[in-house]
Amino acid sequence: MYTISSGRILFGAFELDLSTGELRSIEAPDPDNKVVLREQVFQVLRLLLEREGKIVTREEIKSRLWSDDTIVDFDHSINATIKTLRRALGDSADNPRYIETLARRGYRLMPAIEYPEAVPETAPVEVIAKALPPRGRRRWAWVTGVLIAIGALGVWRYEVYRHPITLAPTDTIVLADIDNRTNDPVFDDALNTALRYEMEQTPYLNLLGLDKTYATLGQLQLAQTTKITPEIAREICAKTNSSMVISDSIADAGNRYHLEMRALDCGSGATLAVEQQDINSRNEVVHELGVTAVRLRKKLGEPSDSLVRFNQPLEKALSASLDALQAATQGAKFYLAGDAEGALKLDRQAVELDPKFALGYWRMGAICLFLGNTELSAASYTRAYQLRDRLTEKDRLNNEIDYYGRVIGDWEKEYSSVLRFLEIFPRDVLAHANLRAAFMYLGQPDRAADEAAETARLRPSPYYFGSAIQSIRFASRFSEAKSWLAKADALKLDNSLIRRERLIVAFATGDRDNVEKILKQEEQGRYREDFLDEHSSIDIQQGRFLFAERRRLEAFGQTPKAKNADSWMVLSALEDAEVGMDAQARHYESKAAASPLDRNKKIVLALALARSGRTAEAGGLADQISAARPEDTLVQHYLIPTIRAAIKLQQHDPAAAIDLLSGTAKYDLAFTGSFESVYPAYIRGLAYLGLGDGQSAAAQFQKLIDNPGFSVRHVIGPLARLQRGRAQKMMGDNAAARKSYEEFLNIWKDADPDIPIYRQAIAEYAQLKNIGIHTR
Repeated sequence: MYTISSGRILFGAFELDLSTGELRSIEAPDPDNKVVLREQVFQVLRLLLEREGKIVTREEIKSRLWSDDTIVDFDHSINATIKTLRRALGDSADNPRYIETLARRGYRLMPAIEYPEAVPETAPVEVIAKALPPRGRRRWAWVTGVLIAIGALGVWRYEVYRHPITLAPTDTIVLADIDNRTNDPVFDDALNTALRYEMEQTPYLNLLGLDKTYATLGQLQLAQTTKITPEIAREICAKTNSSMVISDSIADAGNRYHLEMRALDCGSGATLAVEQQDINSRNEVVHELGVTAVRLRKKLGEPSDSLVRFNQPLEKALSASLDALQAATQGAKFYLAGDAEGALKLDRQAVELDPKFALGYWRMGAICLFLGNTELSAASYTRAYQLRDRLTEKDRLNNEIDYYGRVIGDWEKEYSSVLRFLEIFPRDVLAHANLRAAFMYLGQPDRAADEAAETARLRPSPYYFGSAIQSIRFASRFSEAKSWLAKADALKLDNSLIRRERLIVAFATGDRDNVEKILKQEEQGRYREDFLDEHSSIDIQQGRFLFAERRRLEAFGQTPKAKNADSWMVLSALEDAEVGMDAQARHYESKAAASPLDRNKKIVLALALARSGRTAEAGGLADQISAARPEDTLVQHYLIPTIRAAIKLQQHDPAAAIDLLSGTAKYDLAFTGSFESVYPAYIRGLAYLGLGDGQSAAAQFQKLIDNPGFSVRHVIGPLARLQRGRAQKMMGDNAAARKSYEEFLNIWKDADPDIPIYRQAIAEYAQLKNIGIHTR
């Protein structure tokens, strides 16, 4: 009898095999009851066992599981890993028997550890072999090797079928590129797109996003164009702490094709599941790819009800035309490379090849929106909406979200669709971004900020970090915004939005030294024009209109950025009108009216016209916009009522203005993409002043002051303090009025001296001071 080391550890009611990662309950009725732990879960358990009852800190877990350059939400991932381990052990965080949580310190394994010895019942192979003659020993060794190999294969196959794979919601899968062994190059791109689309239609699978995949290729010193072989996919898998790789191949098989799909273990490369299919003809490939993928999904543990529900035939959800898929895939590559025009051309080609290619129209809508062609974008999104029943359930909801939000502007319906989507796909990044947008447009900045932060945690990219910081700033949570800016720096995330938000937050919090430092750093940088525009907004806030005009001329006057120049003209017209510079406002209004403006700029122009006294033109433009957007939430309940109320103010009918704005209060804190800055409250406050109701007027102006995240970038932000002072004077509270005037005049201490509203404020303040002297 021989004693050998077993490579097993006993603790409590469990046995862990260190060589295979198998966890077995020694109390279970079935002695073969085993669970193969995922790599992260296995490593955490092994770390706890190595410490034998000592504390393991979260920092030690982080070091064991991730390299220094890994970008991941460590706290969330550690929590999820510990939760999965506890589930495998049947343990509870509230009443633990195996893993104890020590607040702010870490975790500790509670049971004692044993190292069992294995004693075989019969003589080992070596004893039998030594008893044979030399030739017999060689033959015995060969036979033994074959028997061991066959036995191992049999055990492996038995274990695979006996213990089906089950994936947790957070388990990520890396998709390798297809191994095309045919002479048809169309399979290279078309089938990659088709397989990803098939696997993404189910909430059971969590595929690693393309942005993460490309970012990881960069970490591996590989170009984004690198073909992702199974070997490279496994490297990506390890780098991103994913769970498995799915690879597929297609080969010629006489007059047919042979398709094969495999699920591979990231660490060992062992096959966890495999599906194969012979395909009779080229035009059946897309259909059979979908059918084969569904069988693989079943082997990966997807429940039968999910397989039935999320099983839109691939040739319907995408296209049966491989050539259409090829064109769309090439278009996606062009778009990622920054060639939106080239991408649009290829997507047009795709829908010409297959006029029912709903996803192709949907992509065209997004690209046209990016290019600023709102009419073609709306037409493309609408066509996709008409074909939405062909899409998977996931993309049908996504299409509804885009149609309601981007085409007709019904943000209440968009919100309802996003909620339905998140019930099915709770961790979908785009859905959280869409929910953030819904909250922004529906006037709920705090909820938008929370949702934007969740999106950035799920996908820590420059775009989503910038959106999070901006949303948190809109909610006036400036300390939190600074914290997110620091996180962006730590993760080396950078883009124009993050940099601009850093400037806006510094200005809003009175950090003048930092404002000057940022402006100095950016004056010759890659985002120079953006920062000239931001600098002009700061000038406007301080009443320095001449400086603002020069900066905008420098940024846009000599460049081909016509869209930005149009934005500058309509915004300048509105700013000038608000401070009583009507002649200058009308100059910009006339220039803007001669340009081909999009809807948002027309809306700003209409308000500028109303505020400068050109009420007939403002009313005509408002009627035109309202008729074109009958279902648009913000057009009907924020923008048009504000324009029409401003017209009524000019017509000396403040009561009618207040009546027009009675339904806008729900949306006062909305982001509109046209004019926001709590504008309905500002116009409402002016109307109450016109009625002589100082108390109601002061409450409206206070709404702007209490929400500086919105009002910090428009002239009505500082003007709200002046108007509040006028309301307080009307109420007879001269002390409070003087303070409000002083706040405004301090902000405008370097203002252009000839601005009408500034001269009025100085005169009114002087009267208030005299009143104060006489009353004393």
